[in-house]
Amino acid sequence: MEAFSISNEILPFGSPLLALFSLVPLYTATFKVKSTKEAFGLWFLQALTVHLVSSWWLANFHDFAIFTLGASALATAFMAGLCGTIVYIVPLYTKKSFVLEENGGKHVFAPFMRILWFTACYLFWEWCKSVDFLGYPWGTLSMAAYRWKIITQIADITGVWGISFLFCMTSALTGEGIRLLGQKRQPSVQSVRGYVNVAKGLCLLFSLTVVYGCVQYLIPRTEEKNIQTVLVQQNCDTWVTGEREAVRVSKELTENTLVDMRNNGIEPDLVLWSEGILQLPFPDYRFVYSAENEAEESLSGFINRMGVPFVIGGTVDVNPYKFHYTNGALFFDAGGNFCGFYSKMHLVPFAEEIPYEDNPLMKAFMENVVNMPSGWRKGNQFVLFTVPIQKNNQYGTPLEYRPEKVARITLDENRLSDWDEREYFIHNTAKNPDAHVSFSVPICFEDAFNDVCRTFHLLGSEVFMNITNDAWSASRSAEYQHFIAASYRAIEYRTTLVRCANSGYSVVVNPAGKIIQDLPLFETVAMSVSVPIYKHTNTIYACLGDWFIYTIIVFIALVILILFIFRIKPECKGFIKHVFSPSVIIYTEEKAESSLAKESHVKKVTVKKATKKVPSQKEAVKTIAKKSTTKKSPAKKSEPKKSSVKKQSVTKTKTKQTRPKKNTMKKTKTTRSSSK
Repeated sequence: MEAFSISNEILPFGSPLLALFSLVPLYTATFKVKSTKEAFGLWFLQALTVHLVSSWWLANFHDFAIFTLGASALATAFMAGLCGTIVYIVPLYTKKSFVLEENGGKHVFAPFMRILWFTACYLFWEWCKSVDFLGYPWGTLSMAAYRWKIITQIADITGVWGISFLFCMTSALTGEGIRLLGQKRQPSVQSVRGYVNVAKGLCLLFSLTVVYGCVQYLIPRTEEKNIQTVLVQQNCDTWVTGEREAVRVSKELTENTLVDMRNNGIEPDLVLWSEGILQLPFPDYRFVYSAENEAEESLSGFINRMGVPFVIGGTVDVNPYKFHYTNGALFFDAGGNFCGFYSKMHLVPFAEEIPYEDNPLMKAFMENVVNMPSGWRKGNQFVLFTVPIQKNNQYGTPLEYRPEKVARITLDENRLSDWDEREYFIHNTAKNPDAHVSFSVPICFEDAFNDVCRTFHLLGSEVFMNITNDAWSASRSAEYQHFIAASYRAIEYRTTLVRCANSGYSVVVNPAGKIIQDLPLFETVAMSVSVPIYKHTNTIYACLGDWFIYTIIVFIALVILILFIFRIKPECKGFIKHVFSPSVIIYTEEKAESSLAKESHVKKVTVKKATKKVPSQKEAVKTIAKKSTTKKSPAKKSEPKKSSVKKQSVTKTKTKQTRPKKNTMKKTKTTRSSSK
């Protein structure tokens, strides 16, 4: 069900309603498995199915489908299997303990613990598959929730993890209800009460989310400035058509759009071309793109004639001696001069980055078997680009924009002021922030990763301008899935997102996730758009990062730690078994009472045996000697007969219990004769 709730060829933006209940089968099946192998296999199969059904288009990645689809599917499924094993840890560690002689609903919060444990483990799996080298944040519940903009607004607090938490908990709550109804006997009042309490709590969470979402989605936002941008969608896959055709089409689209803008009195500020258009590595081959010939105009000459800064996707040679290349965003000024570049830092696993690539065996395998001699290198530097805005650049810098926090006004000996100090408070010589825009260029699927975009935002990026090449996928679902995964960056940081793709989906998104302007898929077209720039603010998520998922991870670690402690103390494990075990035996009231009575009887007998003390031989001799002396002493004869009888009976019982050996009895006889 989860695979069909995500963006696909039939539902391009997914189905949030289907996603709410997509994990019900997984929840019910998880608490019916009887071993760790079954738990691993169940979650492995779930993740493998979702990955293959929702990301089938990875097979179109030219000749590398064995890695892009096969390796990624196995890696994702393996991580899911490990998380399924973690889910089963609780039943595993409590299965050998005594079975509680009561029905499964004695504790009111038992359903809540099962639901929370399942939800936490599932979110842990989503986080594992979305970070580090194997990071692939596709196929998550948050992607299916895209259409419910009111719900997705909490991303600026919790990130996408809070959205997945609500959807996963809804599925778990539904699955728990099915589990209670499927019991052989009617659920107890306590179990039903606990289930209802969880449902009320989830409804409260959804209500708070809706209220917050309405405020954030409907609140008017005032833009501080605009940057006139041209997005060029040349609809060419450079791996197939080559560089020359892509550059020719891009030039034609760019010039036509710029002419239309200037005819309407709009001066462009920036032009974006998509990823991977220029294939000769920079900066060594920059002169090739500036050399003029009679056949065609050079790229540098064209940019100079247009008079606008350009950002173009291309190749960067970061180490020509070791043949290290990076996937970069190349920056050209209005004169056509190459200014610098940003290198992609988060590479596509098994496509752009090969593990152990420097190993001779792996290198030979990639060259001879896969026909992929080498991959890209990671970038190691965050880069911000700053361009002037022609509309606001005609004014001076307002006095309120001063970089210094402290200023001094000093008079000389003649009580006169200095010229520079007077000018400081009359004319501001600092750069006007209203006349410039600082932006970052995450490349390809970097716009789906928080570790890259969060750093850009904290460094001062006012807008994300993503360039990507998704033409190789040849599917609508791939284009929309990439866009959905990237759209959450606009909400998380309350900033504008611009995407320029070679075949789609080229779009501009505002801080609330609304689409401002877009281009149709797989069409050769360009558009000019006034990109709104809003006040740069640090949201809760921007300041704290993935705090929500880290809290979930700490919770899982604490539960596992407590289980290890309770493993040593078996008397403490019964409650946890009752809460989590998938196969709790339900007893009738008569069996429960009889078993409890037997248990109490056994406890009494053991107490008596424990209090009984066996005397030593010396103590037995002393008691017999005391008995003989009490018969002849006159003081003891004057005492009442009843008390003496009682004492004698006590000593007799003691001697009977001790049963001394024969040699001790002989010693007592000798003592009697000597006393006589």
